[in-house]
Amino acid sequence: MNALKQLLFLITAILFVIACSNKQDSAELESNLIKITEQQLETDSIQLGKIITKTFESTINCNGSIVPLPNGIANVNVPVAGVIKNIYCNNGQLVEKNQSLLEITGNEIIDIQKEFAEASALYKRLKKEYERIESLYNEKVTTEKEFILAESEYKTSKATYNGLKIKIDAIGFSISKIENGDFYSSYSIKAPIKGNISSLNAHIGSYIDTKTELIDIIDPAMFQLKLFVFAGDLTNLKKGQSVRFKSVNSNIVHYATISSIGVAIDNVSKSIACYAALSDKTLLNRIANDFVESEIITGIDTVTALPSAAIIKNEDKNYILVLNKKENENYYFDKVEVKIGRQHQGFSEIPEAKIEGEIIVKGVYNISL
Repeated sequence: MNALKQLLFLITAILFVIACSNKQDSAELESNLIKITEQQLETDSIQLGKIITKTFESTINCNGSIVPLPNGIANVNVPVAGVIKNIYCNNGQLVEKNQSLLEITGNEIIDIQKEFAEASALYKRLKKEYERIESLYNEKVTTEKEFILAESEYKTSKATYNGLKIKIDAIGFSISKIENGDFYSSYSIKAPIKGNISSLNAHIGSYIDTKTELIDIIDPAMFQLKLFVFAGDLTNLKKGQSVRFKSVNSNIVHYATISSIGVAIDNVSKSIACYAALSDKTLLNRIANDFVESEIITGIDTVTALPSAAIIKNEDKNYILVLNKKENENYYFDKVEVKIGRQHQGFSEIPEAKIEGEIIVKGVYNISL
Protein backbone atom coordinates (compact mmCIF):
# COMPACT_ATOMS: atom_id res chain seq x y z
CA MET A 1 0.00 0.00 0.00
CA ASN A 2 2.81 2.37 0.87
CA ALA A 3 4.52 1.50 -2.41
CA LEU A 4 1.38 2.46 -4.32
CA LYS A 5 1.20 5.83 -2.57
CA GLN A 6 4.83 6.51 -3.35
CA LEU A 7 4.26 5.64 -7.00
CA LEU A 8 1.23 7.96 -7.23
CA PHE A 9 3.21 10.74 -5.55
CA LEU A 10 6.08 10.28 -8.01
CA ILE A 11 3.76 10.39 -11.03
CA THR A 12 2.07 13.52 -9.70
CA ALA A 13 5.43 15.22 -9.22
CA ILE A 14 6.56 14.36 -12.73
CA LEU A 15 3.33 15.68 -14.24
CA PHE A 16 3.69 18.87 -12.23
CA VAL A 17 7.23 19.42 -13.49
CA ILE A 18 6.17 18.80 -17.10
CA ALA A 19 3.25 21.19 -16.75
CA CYS A 20 5.46 23.86 -15.28
CA SER A 21 8.01 23.33 -18.08
CA ASN A 22 5.32 23.62 -20.80
CA LYS A 23 3.95 26.69 -19.13
CA GLN A 24 7.44 28.22 -19.04
CA ASP A 25 8.07 27.35 -22.71
CA SER A 26 4.71 28.85 -23.64
CA ALA A 27 5.52 31.96 -21.64
CA GLU A 28 8.91 32.27 -23.34
CA LEU A 29 7.29 31.80 -26.78
CA GLU A 30 4.66 34.35 -25.87
CA SER A 31 7.33 36.81 -24.77
CA ASN A 32 9.09 36.60 -28.17
CA LEU A 33 5.88 37.62 -30.00
CA ILE A 34 4.76 41.21 -30.46
CA LYS A 35 1.22 41.67 -29.22
CA ILE A 36 -1.09 44.23 -30.81
CA THR A 37 -4.68 44.67 -29.71
CA GLU A 38 -7.56 45.04 -32.12
CA GLN A 39 -8.18 48.52 -30.75
CA GLN A 40 -4.55 49.42 -31.41
CA LEU A 41 -4.93 48.24 -35.03
CA GLU A 42 -7.85 50.60 -35.52
CA THR A 43 -6.34 53.54 -33.61
CA ASP A 44 -2.99 53.47 -35.42
CA SER A 45 -4.55 52.58 -38.81
CA ILE A 46 -2.47 49.42 -38.97
CA GLN A 47 -3.15 47.37 -42.09
CA LEU A 48 -2.29 43.77 -42.95
CA GLY A 49 -1.26 42.47 -46.33
CA LYS A 50 0.97 39.97 -48.09
CA ILE A 51 4.10 39.97 -50.19
CA ILE A 52 3.12 40.71 -53.78
CA THR A 53 4.63 40.44 -57.24
CA LYS A 54 5.62 43.90 -58.49
CA THR A 55 7.13 45.27 -61.68
CA PHE A 56 10.37 47.09 -60.96
CA GLU A 57 12.29 49.36 -63.31
CA SER A 58 16.06 49.69 -63.60
CA THR A 59 16.72 53.38 -64.16
CA ILE A 60 19.52 55.88 -64.66
CA ASN A 61 18.88 59.22 -62.99
CA CYS A 62 20.28 62.22 -64.84
CA ASN A 63 19.70 65.90 -65.46
CA GLY A 64 18.96 67.48 -68.79
CA SER A 65 17.38 70.36 -70.65
CA ILE A 66 14.92 71.06 -73.45
CA VAL A 67 16.78 72.16 -76.59
CA PRO A 68 15.77 72.60 -80.24
CA LEU A 69 17.00 70.37 -83.04
CA PRO A 70 19.64 72.01 -85.28
CA ASN A 71 16.95 72.80 -87.88
CA GLY A 72 14.64 74.13 -85.18
CA ILE A 73 16.60 77.29 -84.34
CA ALA A 74 17.69 80.19 -86.56
CA ASN A 75 19.79 83.31 -85.98
CA VAL A 76 18.71 86.15 -88.26
CA ASN A 77 21.06 88.86 -89.49
CA VAL A 78 21.30 91.15 -92.53
CA PRO A 79 23.07 90.31 -95.81
CA VAL A 80 23.83 94.02 -96.39
CA ALA A 81 24.35 96.65 -93.69
CA GLY A 82 21.75 99.36 -93.27
CA VAL A 83 19.31 101.19 -91.04
CA ILE A 84 16.14 99.60 -89.64
CA LYS A 85 13.15 101.32 -91.24
CA ASN A 86 10.28 99.16 -89.95
CA ILE A 87 9.80 96.26 -87.50
CA TYR A 88 6.99 93.78 -88.23
CA CYS A 89 7.36 91.33 -85.33
CA ASN A 90 7.48 91.17 -81.53
CA ASN A 91 9.24 89.03 -78.94
CA GLY A 92 7.36 85.77 -78.39
CA GLN A 93 5.36 86.10 -81.63
CA LEU A 94 4.80 83.01 -83.75
CA VAL A 95 5.97 83.70 -87.30
CA GLU A 96 5.70 81.66 -90.49
CA LYS A 97 8.59 80.79 -92.79
CA ASN A 98 9.32 83.67 -95.27
CA GLN A 99 7.23 86.12 -93.22
CA SER A 100 8.65 89.69 -93.26
CA LEU A 101 10.28 90.61 -89.97
CA LEU A 102 12.17 93.86 -90.63
CA GLU A 103 12.64 96.46 -93.37
CA ILE A 104 16.18 97.74 -93.94
CA THR A 105 17.21 100.89 -95.81
CA GLY A 106 20.42 102.92 -96.24
CA ASN A 107 23.11 104.01 -98.68
CA GLU A 108 24.79 100.59 -98.70
CA ILE A 109 21.70 99.14 -100.39
CA ILE A 110 21.83 101.74 -103.17
CA ASP A 111 25.58 101.31 -103.55
CA ILE A 112 25.45 97.53 -104.01
CA GLN A 113 22.71 97.87 -106.65
CA LYS A 114 24.80 100.48 -108.47
CA GLU A 115 27.86 98.20 -108.34
CA PHE A 116 25.85 95.30 -109.65
CA ALA A 117 24.32 97.30 -112.50
CA GLU A 118 27.78 98.53 -113.53
CA ALA A 119 29.27 95.03 -113.19
CA SER A 120 26.43 93.60 -115.29
CA ALA A 121 26.97 96.13 -118.07
CA LEU A 122 30.74 95.56 -118.06
CA TYR A 123 30.32 91.79 -118.01
CA LYS A 124 27.97 91.81 -121.00
CA ARG A 125 30.30 94.11 -123.00
CA LEU A 126 33.43 92.10 -122.20
CA LYS A 127 31.62 88.84 -122.98
CA LYS A 128 30.80 90.04 -126.48
CA GLU A 129 34.32 91.35 -126.91
CA TYR A 130 35.77 88.04 -125.77
CA GLU A 131 33.54 86.08 -128.15
CA ARG A 132 34.60 88.39 -131.04
CA ILE A 133 38.33 88.05 -130.34
CA GLU A 134 37.99 84.32 -129.79
CA SER A 135 36.46 84.00 -133.24
CA LEU A 136 39.28 86.07 -134.79
CA TYR A 137 41.89 84.07 -132.88
CA ASN A 138 40.46 80.81 -134.18
CA GLU A 139 40.72 82.24 -137.71
CA LYS A 140 44.35 83.25 -137.06
CA VAL A 141 43.45 86.91 -137.55
CA THR A 142 44.47 88.16 -134.06
CA THR A 143 47.39 87.34 -131.83
CA GLU A 144 47.38 84.98 -128.87
CA LYS A 145 48.32 87.87 -126.56
CA GLU A 146 45.17 89.80 -127.50
CA PHE A 147 43.06 86.69 -126.98
CA ILE A 148 44.53 85.97 -123.52
CA LEU A 149 43.98 89.61 -122.44
CA ALA A 150 40.34 89.55 -123.61
CA GLU A 151 39.78 86.21 -121.90
CA SER A 152 41.30 87.47 -118.60
CA GLU A 153 39.17 90.63 -118.56
CA TYR A 154 36.06 88.64 -119.40
CA LYS A 155 36.58 86.07 -116.64
CA THR A 156 37.38 88.78 -114.07
CA SER A 157 34.20 90.67 -114.90
CA LYS A 158 32.22 87.42 -114.84
CA ALA A 159 33.49 86.64 -111.31
CA THR A 160 32.59 90.14 -110.07
CA TYR A 161 29.16 89.92 -111.70
CA ASN A 162 28.36 86.49 -110.21
CA GLY A 163 29.54 87.55 -106.73
CA LEU A 164 27.32 90.61 -106.70
CA LYS A 165 24.46 88.62 -108.21
CA ILE A 166 24.55 86.22 -105.24
CA LYS A 167 24.29 89.16 -102.85
CA ILE A 168 21.38 90.62 -104.80
CA ASP A 169 19.63 87.24 -104.73
CA ALA A 170 20.17 87.01 -100.96
CA ILE A 171 18.54 90.39 -100.48
CA GLY A 172 15.58 89.30 -102.61
CA PHE A 173 15.88 91.91 -105.34
CA SER A 174 14.95 91.30 -108.99
CA ILE A 175 18.12 90.90 -111.11
CA SER A 176 16.53 92.13 -114.35
CA LYS A 177 14.99 95.16 -112.65
CA ILE A 178 18.34 96.36 -111.29
CA GLU A 179 20.11 95.64 -114.59
CA ASN A 180 17.59 98.00 -116.19
CA GLY A 181 18.56 100.72 -113.69
CA ASP A 182 15.42 100.48 -111.50
CA PHE A 183 16.77 100.42 -107.91
CA TYR A 184 15.14 99.48 -104.60
CA SER A 185 15.24 101.86 -101.62
CA SER A 186 14.92 99.12 -98.99
CA TYR A 187 14.64 95.37 -98.53
CA SER A 188 12.89 92.99 -96.10
CA ILE A 189 14.41 90.45 -93.72
CA LYS A 190 12.28 87.28 -93.80
CA ALA A 191 11.95 84.41 -91.34
CA PRO A 192 14.07 81.40 -92.45
CA ILE A 193 11.94 78.98 -90.38
CA LYS A 194 8.57 78.81 -88.68
CA GLY A 195 8.75 79.45 -84.94
CA ASN A 196 8.57 81.89 -82.06
CA ILE A 197 10.65 85.04 -81.78
CA SER A 198 12.83 84.37 -78.75
CA SER A 199 15.13 87.38 -78.99
CA LEU A 200 14.59 90.66 -80.86
CA ASN A 201 17.56 93.03 -80.58
CA ALA A 202 16.49 95.90 -82.79
CA HIS A 203 14.73 99.24 -82.86
CA ILE A 204 13.80 101.65 -85.62
CA GLY A 205 16.62 103.89 -86.75
CA SER A 206 19.48 101.70 -85.49
CA TYR A 207 22.34 100.89 -87.84
CA ILE A 208 22.88 97.15 -88.38
CA ASP A 209 25.91 95.47 -89.93
CA THR A 210 26.23 91.91 -91.23
CA LYS A 211 27.72 90.60 -87.96
CA THR A 212 24.83 91.73 -85.76
CA GLU A 213 22.42 88.98 -84.64
CA LEU A 214 19.05 90.66 -84.87
CA ILE A 215 16.56 87.90 -84.10
CA ASP A 216 16.50 84.36 -82.74
CA ILE A 217 13.66 82.10 -83.89
CA ILE A 218 12.93 78.78 -82.17
CA ASP A 219 10.43 76.19 -83.38
CA PRO A 220 8.83 74.45 -80.33
CA ALA A 221 7.64 71.62 -82.60
CA MET A 222 11.30 70.66 -83.02
CA PHE A 223 12.26 70.43 -79.35
CA GLN A 224 14.28 67.48 -78.08
CA LEU A 225 15.69 66.38 -74.75
CA LYS A 226 19.41 66.77 -74.05
CA LEU A 227 20.58 64.47 -71.24
CA PHE A 228 23.85 64.48 -69.33
CA VAL A 229 24.84 60.88 -68.51
CA PHE A 230 27.97 59.81 -66.62
CA ALA A 231 30.34 57.51 -68.49
CA GLY A 232 29.82 54.66 -66.00
CA ASP A 233 26.15 54.41 -66.98
CA LEU A 234 26.72 54.19 -70.73
CA THR A 235 26.98 50.38 -70.77
CA ASN A 236 23.28 50.17 -69.81
CA LEU A 237 22.18 52.79 -72.34
CA LYS A 238 20.66 51.94 -75.74
CA LYS A 239 18.76 53.74 -78.48
CA GLY A 240 15.01 53.33 -78.16
CA GLN A 241 14.91 53.28 -74.34
CA SER A 242 12.18 55.32 -72.68
CA VAL A 243 12.90 58.46 -70.68
CA ARG A 244 10.62 59.83 -67.98
CA PHE A 245 11.20 63.51 -67.16
CA LYS A 246 9.65 66.60 -65.62
CA SER A 247 10.49 70.24 -65.22
CA VAL A 248 11.78 71.29 -61.80
CA ASN A 249 8.86 73.74 -61.65
CA SER A 250 6.18 71.14 -62.45
CA ASN A 251 5.00 67.73 -61.29
CA ILE A 252 3.68 66.77 -64.73
CA VAL A 253 5.61 63.80 -66.12
CA HIS A 254 6.47 63.61 -69.83
CA TYR A 255 8.12 60.88 -71.89
CA ALA A 256 10.83 60.71 -74.55
CA THR A 257 12.84 58.06 -76.42
CA ILE A 258 16.64 57.88 -76.64
CA SER A 259 17.58 58.82 -80.21
CA SER A 260 21.36 59.27 -80.05
CA ILE A 261 24.18 58.60 -77.57
CA GLY A 262 27.29 60.79 -77.38
CA VAL A 263 30.83 59.48 -77.68
CA ALA A 264 32.83 62.26 -75.97
CA ILE A 265 33.09 63.27 -72.31
CA ASP A 266 32.63 66.95 -71.49
CA ASN A 267 35.72 68.13 -69.62
CA VAL A 268 33.72 70.43 -67.35
CA SER A 269 30.71 68.30 -66.37
CA LYS A 270 32.50 64.94 -66.82
CA SER A 271 29.33 63.65 -68.49
CA ILE A 272 28.30 62.59 -71.99
CA ALA A 273 25.50 64.33 -73.88
CA CYS A 274 22.72 62.08 -75.15
CA TYR A 275 19.54 63.09 -76.95
CA ALA A 276 15.94 61.88 -76.77
CA ALA A 277 12.97 62.55 -79.06
CA LEU A 278 9.91 63.88 -77.26
CA SER A 279 6.82 61.68 -77.33
CA ASP A 280 4.30 64.51 -77.02
CA LYS A 281 5.56 68.01 -77.79
CA THR A 282 2.15 69.64 -77.31
CA LEU A 283 2.26 69.11 -73.52
CA LEU A 284 5.51 71.01 -73.04
CA ASN A 285 5.90 74.60 -72.00
CA ARG A 286 7.24 76.49 -74.99
CA ILE A 287 10.55 77.25 -73.26
CA ALA A 288 13.93 76.30 -74.67
CA ASN A 289 16.80 75.41 -72.31
CA ASP A 290 14.34 74.52 -69.53
CA PHE A 291 16.11 72.38 -66.90
CA VAL A 292 14.56 68.93 -66.32
CA GLU A 293 15.01 65.95 -64.00
CA SER A 294 15.06 62.65 -65.91
CA GLU A 295 15.02 58.89 -65.49
CA ILE A 296 16.16 56.62 -68.31
CA ILE A 297 14.38 53.26 -68.05
CA THR A 298 17.03 50.65 -68.90
CA GLY A 299 15.14 47.50 -67.87
CA ILE A 300 11.95 46.05 -66.34
CA ASP A 301 11.90 43.11 -63.87
CA THR A 302 9.17 41.24 -61.97
CA VAL A 303 10.10 40.86 -58.27
CA THR A 304 8.54 40.05 -54.89
CA ALA A 305 8.02 43.22 -52.91
CA LEU A 306 6.38 44.94 -49.98
CA PRO A 307 5.37 48.54 -49.41
CA SER A 308 8.41 50.37 -48.05
CA ALA A 309 6.21 51.43 -45.13
CA ALA A 310 6.19 47.79 -43.95
CA ILE A 311 9.96 47.79 -43.29
CA ILE A 312 11.19 48.43 -39.75
CA LYS A 313 14.80 49.61 -39.64
CA ASN A 314 16.71 48.73 -36.49
CA GLU A 315 20.37 49.73 -36.56
CA ASP A 316 21.83 47.99 -39.64
CA LYS A 317 19.06 45.40 -40.00
CA ASN A 318 15.58 45.37 -41.52
CA TYR A 319 12.53 43.59 -40.11
CA ILE A 320 8.92 42.90 -40.96
CA LEU A 321 6.11 41.74 -38.64
CA VAL A 322 4.45 38.46 -39.70
CA LEU A 323 1.18 37.36 -38.10
CA ASN A 324 1.69 34.27 -35.90
CA LYS A 325 -1.76 33.88 -34.38
CA LYS A 326 -4.87 35.68 -33.23
CA GLU A 327 -6.45 35.05 -29.84
CA ASN A 328 -9.59 36.83 -28.76
CA GLU A 329 -8.95 40.51 -29.56
CA ASN A 330 -5.17 40.22 -29.65
CA TYR A 331 -2.82 39.74 -32.62
CA TYR A 332 0.61 38.17 -32.14
CA PHE A 333 3.40 38.84 -34.64
CA ASP A 334 6.84 37.37 -35.30
CA LYS A 335 9.70 39.79 -35.92
CA VAL A 336 11.37 38.47 -39.09
CA GLU A 337 14.63 39.83 -40.45
CA VAL A 338 14.64 40.43 -44.22
CA LYS A 339 17.06 41.64 -46.86
CA ILE A 340 16.07 44.69 -48.88
CA GLY A 341 16.81 45.05 -52.59
CA ARG A 342 15.82 47.85 -54.92
CA GLN A 343 13.20 50.48 -54.12
CA HIS A 344 10.70 51.78 -56.64
CA GLN A 345 7.58 53.96 -56.35
CA GLY A 346 7.03 53.28 -52.63
CA PHE A 347 7.84 49.55 -52.75
CA SER A 348 10.92 47.63 -51.61
CA GLU A 349 12.18 44.46 -53.23
CA ILE A 350 12.33 41.46 -50.84
CA PRO A 351 14.67 39.00 -52.57
CA GLU A 352 14.50 35.29 -51.66
CA ALA A 353 11.28 35.89 -49.69
CA LYS A 354 9.37 32.74 -48.60
CA ILE A 355 6.83 34.33 -46.29
CA GLU A 356 3.24 33.31 -46.85
CA GLY A 357 1.51 34.78 -43.80
CA GLU A 358 -0.06 38.18 -43.35
CA ILE A 359 2.30 41.08 -42.73
CA ILE A 360 1.82 44.54 -41.31
CA VAL A 361 2.15 46.73 -44.41
CA LYS A 362 1.10 50.03 -42.88
CA GLY A 363 1.38 51.64 -39.47
CA VAL A 364 4.61 50.00 -38.20
CA TYR A 365 6.06 53.37 -37.16
CA ASN A 366 4.18 53.24 -33.81
CA ILE A 367 5.30 49.70 -32.96
CA SER A 368 8.39 49.25 -30.79
CA LEU A 369 10.39 46.05 -31.22
